[in-house]
Amino acid sequence: MNVKNIMMLLLLALLSCDSVFAAPDEIYLFRHSEKSSGENPSLTEQGEKRAQSLISLFEKYSKVQLFSSNYKRTLQTVAPLEKYFKIKAEVYNASDLITLQNTLLDLDGVVIVIGHSNTTPKLAELLSGDNVEPMHETDFTRYFLLNKNNETHKYDVSDLTMNF
Repeated sequence: MNVKNIMMLLLLALLSCDSVFAAPDEIYLFRHSEKSSGENPSLTEQGEKRAQSLISLFEKYSKVQLFSSNYKRTLQTVAPLEKYFKIKAEVYNASDLITLQNTLLDLDGVVIVIGHSNTTPKLAELLSGDNVEPMHETDFTRYFLLNKNNETHKYDVSDLTMNF
């Protein structure tokens, strides 16, 4: 086999590898909305309103991919988005952020992750390589937007606040 044929085969192999070009353009990371107290609590009335208001941040998109940990408060937070986009959120293991990171990086488009005050900043750090300030247990308005930086092949992280 000559060099030209070998190069062609290598190029074809590279192009057929989905993960080489995959990576979401935008990743939104939220903590669940306001919760009641107790073990695996539900959302409060204010939390339900905030969860419903999340739709306003994503009305400009025709398609998103949703992820939620398997807790009542996160599943209830993602529920209005599931209904709006007519899709089901993929449930992830909140104690295994490396696997979630790898899963997210194999996707494309817009991804929304609903997590917790201790996992959301850590996931932002994993995806961006930047230090991210921890979230306070009572902060339900803060979220992160990660934009793909094609030059560095990492994500630029924006620390944002909901106005609702």
